[in-house]
Amino acid sequence: MTVMVIMTFVFASCLDSLKSMVHSKFQILSLHTSRKRCSITFDYTSVLLIHCLREFDSHFLLNDVKMFYKTGVPPLQVPTSFWVEVMVMIMNIEGMQEKFEIKLPVRCDQKVLRSLPEILKSKKAMLRFSNLSDTCCPALASVLGVRESHLRELDLGFNSITDRGVESLVQGLSDQDCRLKSLRLQGCELTSSACEHLATVLKQRPNLKELDLSCNSIGDVGLKHLANGLESPMCQLETLRISQCNIKREGGFHLASALEKNPSYLKWLDLSINRIGNKAANELFTKFDISRLRKLEMCFCGLTERCCATISDALKLEKSCLVELNLSSNNLKDAGAHLISAGLFAWSRLEKLNISRCGISKLGCFYLSKVLSCISALYSENMHMEIGWQATELREMDLSRNKLTDEGAVYISTGLCNPYSHLRRLNLRNCGLTSKCVPFFNMALKTNLHLTELFLMGNQLDDVAKKVLLGMIRNNAYKLQTVDLPIE
Repeated sequence: MTVMVIMTFVFASCLDSLKSMVHSKFQILSLHTSRKRCSITFDYTSVLLIHCLREFDSHFLLNDVKMFYKTGVPPLQVPTSFWVEVMVMIMNIEGMQEKFEIKLPVRCDQKVLRSLPEILKSKKAMLRFSNLSDTCCPALASVLGVRESHLRELDLGFNSITDRGVESLVQGLSDQDCRLKSLRLQGCELTSSACEHLATVLKQRPNLKELDLSCNSIGDVGLKHLANGLESPMCQLETLRISQCNIKREGGFHLASALEKNPSYLKWLDLSINRIGNKAANELFTKFDISRLRKLEMCFCGLTERCCATISDALKLEKSCLVELNLSSNNLKDAGAHLISAGLFAWSRLEKLNISRCGISKLGCFYLSKVLSCISALYSENMHMEIGWQATELREMDLSRNKLTDEGAVYISTGLCNPYSHLRRLNLRNCGLTSKCVPFFNMALKTNLHLTELFLMGNQLDDVAKKVLLGMIRNNAYKLQTVDLPIE
């Protein structure tokens, strides 16, 4: 039985039952191939029928083939080579490819214009650092507005796109046939005008899930324009990255107001390297429940310990989704570390914590050590300890460029002695450590079942201490696999 026969049966049924028919016809096809080896051939009608799937925006046929290729169709014994042949043939007819990139020597607008058919067939167009200007944007907009386009991710980072280019792109993004999910425009020489254009897209296209405007001078005015789109109920943006965008307190207020009106979808917020300050940060944390986020990045935002209490409360919530938190290069000090540590107790799901260069000393390490040392029993509904023990979920911690000294390192190593600790990666670069702390790490890692990466560059370790650490890597009794050591 040929694929032509399968497709004929598929399109004989109504559109609502299209998927179930594909499954049933694949089972018929499997039954046939179990009796004798099948040679797959295509004629003109077969090609037309497969192209019809694109008209319905239905790529489930290829997905089903991949599923059958991996799992088979029990109890029938279908040859693996059969599924490979079907999958390759469909991909050749559709012309799909996973990613389009321009090779380094020929990166320019003309190359993009000549490659439009390839971009049309690609799921991802990775065009960052491609020496592009706004000249190519009308052509890319036409690709975005074509229903047959497979493009879902467009990365134009670090090109001279400018506001004019964004205005052209918006024409394609606003088209009802546009299905782009991710748009990255980092370092594209954009201003507040670009945000005004993009706001119209956010109001109209719920399928756009990721927007990256980092390293552009959009300022508070630009974020105000963007907020007009973010507050729309049509906006379902899940990732917003606006790091290093010259945003200050007023911009933080605009963002807080927008997310208060439309809080349901955002999962990743990056505000790093903007002088937001405590007042705007607390306004954001008050109006928008940051426990909804999976990832929050506010590196170098002019924060102090005064904004840590709200963050701590979010971490404490059992419903909290926060998995990654980056507060590095803020003046949190030990008081901030204390509040963050308090949030990590109980049922915090946080896995990655970055508080490097935050003015933390040995006292802050004492608070963090208590978190690492903590374990709690997990009980069943009848209050019998039938499930086991639970430590904090923390897997990566960055304390680099804090003046911890050996005393702070000893506190941390005490926490690492907990055999239930999940910590796998610990960064203590440039923390004022000496060889005196190494024996404590040696003792802790004998019982630690997870730590595999330890970063100690920029500390004063002698040759004996280095030898001990390298020996821990070679010894199978330790789990440690990577240690970066000071180079003299």
